[in-house]
Amino acid sequence: MEPVKRAPVQRQFVRLSPLSRPDGFFTFSPPRGGSPYEISNQPTLVTLRTVTVADSSSPLPAAGSLNAQGKPKARRKKKLSRWFAICSVITVLAVVFLSQGNGEGGASLADTMRAVIGPTATAQIESWYLSLTNMASQLQYQLSDKKVAAPWKVSPGPTLPTPPPKAVFMPMQLTPMSPLISPGLPGEGSWTTLSQAPTPYSYLPLDARAFIRPDPAHPYAIVTLLQFDVRFTRLHIIGGTVEPGGPRGVHGPGRIPAADLQNNALLAAFNGGFKYADGQYGLMTNGIVYVPPQRGSATIAITKEGKIALGAWGVDPLLNSRNTDLLAWRQNAALLIDKGVINPLTHDGAAWGGTILNSAYTWRSAIGMMPDGSLIYAAGNALTAETLGKALKAAGAVMAMQTDINPFWVRAFLYNRNQNGTLGIEKLNPQMQGLGTEYLYGTQRDFFYLTRVTPTQKTA
Repeated sequence: MEPVKRAPVQRQFVRLSPLSRPDGFFTFSPPRGGSPYEISNQPTLVTLRTVTVADSSSPLPAAGSLNAQGKPKARRKKKLSRWFAICSVITVLAVVFLSQGNGEGGASLADTMRAVIGPTATAQIESWYLSLTNMASQLQYQLSDKKVAAPWKVSPGPTLPTPPPKAVFMPMQLTPMSPLISPGLPGEGSWTTLSQAPTPYSYLPLDARAFIRPDPAHPYAIVTLLQFDVRFTRLHIIGGTVEPGGPRGVHGPGRIPAADLQNNALLAAFNGGFKYADGQYGLMTNGIVYVPPQRGSATIAITKEGKIALGAWGVDPLLNSRNTDLLAWRQNAALLIDKGVINPLTHDGAAWGGTILNSAYTWRSAIGMMPDGSLIYAAGNALTAETLGKALKAAGAVMAMQTDINPFWVRAFLYNRNQNGTLGIEKLNPQMQGLGTEYLYGTQRDFFYLTRVTPTQKTA
């Protein structure tokens, strides 16, 4: 028998059956319905398919780089992308945790993350973190048998002298608040006088504090309030070393002037408004415009005579750039309370600075005016704009604007220098961040402070 002649085959490769092992080794699947090998004495014709090879010197792809169809492993890339995204979220959450609970360094790190992944994404993640924090507070409330502690032990306060027979000055109005949650905490809704007005008006309270819980759905949310008699105090606004004017190249001193630290002039200091990136709300003080004003934004202003006005810029007749009597003003979001009515848009996050965080339950603060013209500051935990407004309305505020939010930035302190010259500092709420010294030596953020003054009978 003559041998079968076969045409020579050059540079041809047999296309193999699909790989059946994940390690990339070639295996062959047996034919169905029989032995994997057929024995025959007849020559078998094998059909070959030509596979073009660009260059015989080019190495074959590594076995691990091919999938079942010989394509790049898209699934592995997708898994890597998912893991990268998860790790990024965890990183940002960790940064947010630092910014909320571990001081200004953590807050600066969070600002860096905003520059990397953008303010909207960071705000969304921060909102998730705040929601988790609120859930933890609810769980703690349930596990503690629904017990809530008052922020301080209520005491009678200083005994005020008897008013003179011909006293012409009436004390500022301290409106008792009926608790919105039953039963109320000890002392809830009651005002306590902290100090008295300077002589010869020492029979009048200078400042007072109170607390109330405005949200039955969140009974652990407590709003602490401070009320000041503006006849014996003067309000000041200080621009921070970075915010809000830093992005525009206008940096403030970030500290209380040395003159106002002399003797016992300094009475209180508390946080200002949002950062420049969170709305670009205006600030001007002592003739320096850190950020231009926005029409319609809530604005608190101080005249050269020390009078205070609170309203919407360009709407209130006193609040406009033509009024040369304005010494300082600060804007922030929309009016929270206007003529005794809580803003109906408190449910709309965009109405409170265009940030996702404005609809979250978190620490919030506000500044407002009472019917008699006295000044009120409010701050508390686990609040929305609406519940903050309810607390201020319960206190009797007729005008109010929300200031800064979030656990690290909301803070208020009371100052008193004793006979030995030592300056004492007390937090309004023990849970607040900070020491109070940041306003004495320098801070990145803008803030308000009040000094004690002794007016003449005419100005009082």
